[in-house]
Amino acid sequence: MSGTVENLLRLARDSEAATRAVLARNATTPQEVLAFLSKDADPYVRASVATNPRAPFSVLNLLSEDDDVSVREALARRVAGLLPSLSSSTHDRLATILQPILLRLVEDTAVEIRLIIAEAAKQLATVPRDAVRRLAVDTEIRVAEPVIRLSPLLTEDDLLALIAAPPAATTIHAVARRAGIGEAVTDALIAQGDCAAIGLMLENSSAKIRPASLDDVLNRARFNPEWFPSLMARPALTPDTAIRLAGVVSDTMLRPLMQRPDVDQALLFRIRQCVADRVGLPQPNFPGSGAGQQIDPVSKGFPAKSMVWRRDKRGPRV
Repeated sequence: MSGTVENLLRLARDSEAATRAVLARNATTPQEVLAFLSKDADPYVRASVATNPRAPFSVLNLLSEDDDVSVREALARRVAGLLPSLSSSTHDRLATILQPILLRLVEDTAVEIRLIIAEAAKQLATVPRDAVRRLAVDTEIRVAEPVIRLSPLLTEDDLLALIAAPPAATTIHAVARRAGIGEAVTDALIAQGDCAAIGLMLENSSAKIRPASLDDVLNRARFNPEWFPSLMARPALTPDTAIRLAGVVSDTMLRPLMQRPDVDQALLFRIRQCVADRVGLPQPNFPGSGAGQQIDPVSKGFPAKSMVWRRDKRGPRV
């Protein structure tokens, strides 16, 4: 052992805690000294070792089982900083070394420690999949949600398992908000019957919903009117769905649907016919038919039930 290491070890044994912490943070401190300081009686000193980029992984592994939460939190921040450095190679030495430490941290009793790892791992494709799956089933939704919504490592089977046996009450809400969920997942969400989850799924414009499943949602929408705005905003809304909505949705709520650029004139005309029939008003003329102009209570914002559509340009007669 060199004289320098011996002197530093003596300093690590005999100095005040503040001095030992400075020594533990110093990037030039030899690994032998850092290993000694990792067993220091003061948790602040041990936490300082965890932040040192020169601390060997054997020391970090030891600190992942430290009794003091502040030490494990410092280690979690260090590991979180290393995660973007992982590669997709199955021979990634760093990933192999980090995995046991990472798996210990994602099951830590402290929520904040698990949250640090979840935030760092949520969008990475190179993090060990076991760690991501454990985060996704966390009973603390703050930990699970970012991973469920964003991790590219979760498969459709993972999502279906989360819906079938949600670890937390709002786990399925996170699944409903995940971009690009497929028909099997949306079918499972609808079958599960959670009204809030279905509403979030409808708001998720990238969620793929089978026409038959959307019909099922429409059947339930009478009892869940908060779904109507999201239903009318769904991309690629089928004509049948639009007509069914026109049959049950209030006139003022139909306005956004009728202003959508992807709804053609023929469908708009059918919607107006449906509204007129529902509220007992004369049927509208198709645009360009040459008949006198009519006032449309849906597009103009008038209360349909108090309107008589007119064939002139003088406006509504209430």
